[in-house]
Amino acid sequence: MGNNCVNEKTTADEEGFFYAISRCWFSSSASPAMIIACSDNKGEAAPNPVHVNPPQMSKIEREETKPTRPTTWDDPIKNDHVRKSSQVIMVVTPNPAKKARHHNVKRAMSLGLQVESVIRTKTGHLKEHFTLGEKLGHGQFGKTFLCVERQTGKKYACKSIAKRRLLSMEDLDDVRREIEIMHRLSGSPNIVSIKGAYEDSVAVNVVMELCTGGELYDRIVRRGRYSEKKAAEFTKTIFGVIETCHSLGVMHRDLKPENFLFVNEDEDSPIKAIDFGLSVFFKPGESFSDVVGSPYYVAPEVLCKRYGAEADIWSAGVIVYILLCGVPPFWGESEQELFEEIMCGEIDFRSDPWPNISESAKDVVKKMLVRDPKRRITAHQVLSELKYLQVILGFMQVEGVV
Repeated sequence: MGNNCVNEKTTADEEGFFYAISRCWFSSSASPAMIIACSDNKGEAAPNPVHVNPPQMSKIEREETKPTRPTTWDDPIKNDHVRKSSQVIMVVTPNPAKKARHHNVKRAMSLGLQVESVIRTKTGHLKEHFTLGEKLGHGQFGKTFLCVERQTGKKYACKSIAKRRLLSMEDLDDVRREIEIMHRLSGSPNIVSIKGAYEDSVAVNVVMELCTGGELYDRIVRRGRYSEKKAAEFTKTIFGVIETCHSLGVMHRDLKPENFLFVNEDEDSPIKAIDFGLSVFFKPGESFSDVVGSPYYVAPEVLCKRYGAEADIWSAGVIVYILLCGVPPFWGESEQELFEEIMCGEIDFRSDPWPNISESAKDVVKKMLVRDPKRRITAHQVLSELKYLQVILGFMQVEGVV
């Protein structure tokens, strides 16, 4: 399953991100001075002189500071949890008295444990076909294990989704849709393939292709940034995935470096897209309103709760920008500031290393990050421009320029 970047129930009028930003910059106002009655003994001097006129209000100017541009890729991402708390206004309310919990009242079972079948298909037991190994990772709804096929000895990854965590019908639909999408995309060269889905009394187990080379994110952190030629190769793969998904009526909705894995540990290993937990089927012209994705990669129209498949292009454009220069195009001291930058901030193409990057490459990235989704470049157009760009880069490399 995926990650929600914001609570979709929050509106722009009530505690929306623009409202939250404006609330951060409040100024205190002084109340009028109170005039205290003098002593009844008019002839005696009051021990404490009474000020009849209210004191003059003094305005304290608050120094506005702009967050400094991050110098490395992992500054804004890995330290995000630190910066998020820097400008949070907390309202402390007294804790109400806790009600005594009755021990004879049982907590309601999750819907995942109540339904006869989550995936609505009869499957064999996972352990009849596979042997589970070490844990590879974990997420919101379950864990991922190494598993070995008994018959062939081939290694796979098994995503085990705990049914007790599937609380609502929406959770069940998300699991069913993710499996259906993976089957539809099966056979695509740069998308992780599904081997099968197995359900037992406690979990839904999705067995898929194993990629052992780690995340694209981790390699960017180690390298800082990629050469223009290597970034073009990654861009071709990423937009090939998007073109395949969109041609089959699938929108990924959570494209980021963490969701691209290297097949092996080789430097020239291919990458494959993973994690279709937030993906949906769509029809041409269809619009969505639920706000999902990851903060640094979310498109502006997603924040406006009216978007289509073009949002994937924006997210991929952010990835390409990072590949070329090593830092994200938008940042902020808080999530609210980050979203404001995404909505109206200027994208930096002047700082190092952008002066040394070709105008053709910068032009393609700019077309990916056009805020109007109707004017944004398509995946097919990106691939067409990349063919031209790779020819130019190949010529430059032969001539000794690169």
